[in-house]
Amino acid sequence: MKVFSGRMYKVGLIRYVDVPAEISRALEASGAYLAVCGSVEGLPLRTTMVSRGNGCHRIAIHGDLRKKLRLDAGAVVEITLERDEESREPALPPVLVFALRNAPEARRVFRAMTTALRRQIVRHLTQAKRPETVERRVTRLVRRLEGMSQTKKFSKNSTSKRRGQE
Repeated sequence: MKVFSGRMYKVGLIRYVDVPAEISRALEASGAYLAVCGSVEGLPLRTTMVSRGNGCHRIAIHGDLRKKLRLDAGAVVEITLERDEESREPALPPVLVFALRNAPEARRVFRAMTTALRRQIVRHLTQAKRPETVERRVTRLVRRLEGMSQTKKFSKNSTSKRRGQE
């Protein structure tokens, strides 16, 4: 576990803390993103280090954590970090598993989404209080995913276009 202190700063609505280069190197953060866990001022943290270039990274201090700490931009916080090797894949509710099993195109589009987006979708589905509401939301989701499979971004034969290669 690596420990450091850093000053929070604000970019738009998000608060960040820069991770010292020696900590980035110690965590072997060679890519643009690295899943990490640890703590901020003793409260648990699970986030992603994001590259700032030249081997430097930063981490976002999520709003709920910041509010618990009652801190904002300008505050110096003590952070402990380590690589997070645990899966971040959300546990799918059974009704969604069944629906995706019966809709291969929707399943393909769902799997093509980022893990974070899949987590948000699952959170939305499971926040419903009544099973009928969950089923209705799943039905609507599958319909939308099947519609998305028709778009160029998610179609089987599409190639991803890179900036400047149109």
